Amino acid sequence: MKKILPLALFCVSFFGFSQCPTTELLLETQADIDNFAANYPNCTVLTNDLRIGEVNGNVTNLDGLSLITSAQNIHLRHTQISDFSGLHNLEEVLILSTEFSNNIQNLDGLSSLRTMDLLQIFFSDNIMDLSGMNSIEAIQNVHIFSNPSLTDISQLSFLETINSMNITNNALASLSGLENIHTIYEDLSITNESLINLNELSSLQSIGGSLEITNNMFLNDITVFSNIESLEDLYIIRCPSLANFSGLESIQNISGRLRVGFNPSLTDMSIFSNLNSVGNFDIYDNDNLVSLSGLENLQVVSNRLFLSRNLSLVSIDAINDLSFSQVSEIAVVNNTSLSVCNSLFMCSVIAVPGVVKSVFNNSLGCNTLEEIEDSCALSVTDSFLNQAVVVYPNPVSEVLKVDVSEEIVLESIVVSSLLGQQLIISTDGFVNFSSFSQGVYFVEITTDQGSITKKVLKR
Repeated sequence: MKKILPLALFCVSFFGFSQCPTTELLLETQADIDNFAANYPNCTVLTNDLRIGEVNGNVTNLDGLSLITSAQNIHLRHTQISDFSGLHNLEEVLILSTEFSNNIQNLDGLSSLRTMDLLQIFFSDNIMDLSGMNSIEAIQNVHIFSNPSLTDISQLSFLETINSMNITNNALASLSGLENIHTIYEDLSITNESLINLNELSSLQSIGGSLEITNNMFLNDITVFSNIESLEDLYIIRCPSLANFSGLESIQNISGRLRVGFNPSLTDMSIFSNLNSVGNFDIYDNDNLVSLSGLENLQVVSNRLFLSRNLSLVSIDAINDLSFSQVSEIAVVNNTSLSVCNSLFMCSVIAVPGVVKSVFNNSLGCNTLEEIEDSCALSVTDSFLNQAVVVYPNPVSEVLKVDVSEEIVLESIVVSSLLGQQLIISTDGFVNFSSFSQGVYFVEITTDQGSITKKVLKR
């Protein structure tokens, strides 16, 4: 028995004094934190969530947690801590989240932290920067919002790739610290910041999910996105200083939603000349949008087309070639200057029984479905010619070919600039564009059955 007793005592010591919480742990007082080491002797690895929130008295420090080296979710809410020094031995954590901890000015105390899946900092009034993570090597997701004193995120300069980033409603005048990011695998959201440009993201090559640029009152430059060719969603909303959308010209496909709203400097959609397909297309509350020019190459809207409260919109001819076969809903409402809706697309889609249609409060001629149907009946010739006359390739680099169906005769082709200047006349079905500058041109095709004008993009 004397030989067995020491081994038994060793087992008691090993298992009895290395215990950690087996379920989520809530620490609601300073005493709870101070007693953590006594309640969970030698606990260094937390495999369940740790939540810290004041209920009775102030929580002022995390010193009682100093043994923790690894954790799942550490969530602080409504504390009075001034730093994270009690977590100075923490090396890895899946989620570190703090909110309403208004005495924190930075991340001092996290000097051993190397890896983190998600950093969340919400509603912390006095945090100024992210200094203190001196050993950090990787963060997969960064969500930072509503921190009115946060002016500096330069401590994120080690990042080259990241899953997602949400930067919202802080006091950032620049994105210094993001210069080395070249890949965002999921979503990027930048909302309600005092940014003039996003130049620090100039290394960005791809975004695997959504791009959301909203409520940035001073933003006038988004050219850093010029390498982006496809997105899940794209939101450009309430950016009144954004005179143009340069930087989005390479986008070809948006599988989900494209929302463009409350952008008073927007006059056309020319930046989207390479856009081929989109899921939902919502264009609304752009007071100076005159036309949809630029969307001539848009072939597919696979769900909803929504045009609303674009008070200067007078033409939707640019979507004349848009396929109606995949559209499930159209809404053309409250565009009070829009009087002509008898494009081939509109005439086709309103005749499809399964499509949900809303048309009202536009100008006379496009104010009801009945008005559109009547004008479509009067434009049979235009619809016929649009089907009978084909121009390709579009965009064109060198020679544009004009084909007409057998029942009509080609008489002439006239190419004009956007200003109406006549550039070339052809009668043989071919037009050489090689000497033209890049841009949009009008091609008027005259036949024995009438004339039709098509827009062609020169690359």
